[in-house]
Amino acid sequence: MTDSSPPISEVDQFRARRLRQVMRVVAGGLLLAAITNLPAGFKTTSILLLATGTMLYGLHRLKQGHIDTAAAVLLWTLSLTLTVIVTLNTGLRDPAMMGYPAILIFAALFSRRRQFMYLFGFILLAATVQAIAHIYEWRDTAHSRVDWTNVFDVLIILSIIGFAVRFQAYDLRRALVRLEHENRRYRQSEERASYLAQYDALTGLPNRTLCEDRFTQMLKRAKRSDTKSALLFIDLDNFKTINDSLGHSAGDRLLVNVANSLNSCLRATDTACRFGGDEFIVLLADLHSAQEAETVANKILHELGKPIESDQHFFETSASIGIAMAPTDGTDFESYCRHADIAMYQAKKDGKNLYRFFDPTMNRLSEERFRMIGGLRKALKDDEFVLYYQPKVNLQTGRWIGAEALLRWQHPSEGLLSPARFIDLAEETGLIVGIGQWVLKQACHQCIEWHKLGYRNLQMAVNLSPVQFTRGNLTAEVRQALDASGLAGHHLELELTESLLLRDAENIRTQLNELRTHGISFSIDDFGTGYSNLGYLSKFQLEALKVDQSFVRKLLSSKQDQDITLAIINIAKSLGLVTVAEGIEDEETLTKLKSMGCEMGQGYFWSKPLPVDEFTDMLARYAEDATQAHQS
Repeated sequence: MTDSSPPISEVDQFRARRLRQVMRVVAGGLLLAAITNLPAGFKTTSILLLATGTMLYGLHRLKQGHIDTAAAVLLWTLSLTLTVIVTLNTGLRDPAMMGYPAILIFAALFSRRRQFMYLFGFILLAATVQAIAHIYEWRDTAHSRVDWTNVFDVLIILSIIGFAVRFQAYDLRRALVRLEHENRRYRQSEERASYLAQYDALTGLPNRTLCEDRFTQMLKRAKRSDTKSALLFIDLDNFKTINDSLGHSAGDRLLVNVANSLNSCLRATDTACRFGGDEFIVLLADLHSAQEAETVANKILHELGKPIESDQHFFETSASIGIAMAPTDGTDFESYCRHADIAMYQAKKDGKNLYRFFDPTMNRLSEERFRMIGGLRKALKDDEFVLYYQPKVNLQTGRWIGAEALLRWQHPSEGLLSPARFIDLAEETGLIVGIGQWVLKQACHQCIEWHKLGYRNLQMAVNLSPVQFTRGNLTAEVRQALDASGLAGHHLELELTESLLLRDAENIRTQLNELRTHGISFSIDDFGTGYSNLGYLSKFQLEALKVDQSFVRKLLSSKQDQDITLAIINIAKSLGLVTVAEGIEDEETLTKLKSMGCEMGQGYFWSKPLPVDEFTDMLARYAEDATQAHQS
């Protein structure tokens, strides 16, 4: 049976090193003393040789890691040997008595508290017994007389030395323990810093720095072995919605779940990394064809599509994946990432929850995207945006009750661009916040201008982006627009999307309630095309529902669209809301909507969206026609 010992601390390592040195010196000293005492007699030599052998045994135990055992062997061997030699020689006045203080020093340095006290007691007892032997003449004391005063002197000196060295050794040991603790904390901090420099703290995946290093090594290995590699750029499709609606803790749990799912899809030679936010990168090494990367991409999409539970909420996510193959789709890590990112955006554009391989023709689309972003920034700075207006009409009376402000971009080279060309990019980059501020100010200013012309009951409707609620300070921006223009809040209607109300509901409701104190009203734009939910209609205290034009335009030809439209109108009535039909283009559709109970509408039947001057002229003609009709 072999001895085993647990790992020892740095303090114990230091103690063991010093103990080994002392034991070797003591063993050598005892052996030398035995040799020099050979002429004096066999008894003393035998004692010294026995002590030397015991010391060698102690060194053996120390080598096995038994520090306390080795220390006990050293101290008790020295104490017993010294006591025997003193007893055989002249007792209390023997020069060997000077060895006891040295033993106490060793004991303070190398032994535990209890062992030190035992040894200290033994030394005091041995000294006392030697003194008594002298006083009561149990031995020949003709040449070394001792009285009780000498006994007390010896005991006091030994006690002072014993306690002094014990306290000093205790302080030294505490200092060493503290030093070891600080060293351990420093090493842990270094290890943590080194870990965080290479790994993501939340998911435990390699971060961008380590990802780049592993990709570089993978490329070198692929060149040596003449194999292919792949970089998969993965972006979660609906992470922001989940993060906003369920909270950041749920978002964090989702990211951890995604990290685990990615690892479950990969081989030991592959690497999953967190690139940042909800973006991940997967490195596939030692491939023989692009089909192998395609197989992994399909596996990842399937795994990420599984429902996830978080705080008793079940939700599903999906991802879009762009794939860049090495060695053909780039030259370095940055170029491969850029090309995989371009392919990922193509996957999103094609419907999300897809993967796409990078194609050089995608570069042109990416360049157009970046040009568009730069153009949007310039347009906001150079005042290239314009507002067009479309009338909102009371279907029962035919009276114009308001206008909806619709954004256009007067591009310097491409002409007038509709929002479909740039609004998604503006939301993605956050530029919609600044654009939205501009729209609010312009629309409120224009509405007050029309009021000054006599159209005092005209109401202005402005579309809001969900990004304005989450990235901007919407409440302050609306107040500023109203204050700057002088427009009363009840003349402003803000149109919201259905998806917005499913996000951070409490935050959205707080902002809407604050805006409502200024008299502002709210409507849901394109109702029925998204996550229609009756619960939020009452929860957010809305004023109107806008029936999407996709239903209105097929109202006369599609029974299904007619039923949907009627259902929306009935829902609105039951909740005390007004319905506004979009996309009315002919009188037959208008008549049908009126018969179904729809209160308001807008569309080409009355006017297409017009620039401000043309809309003002149309307002004047409408007022003149209305006056003539009233007189007649």
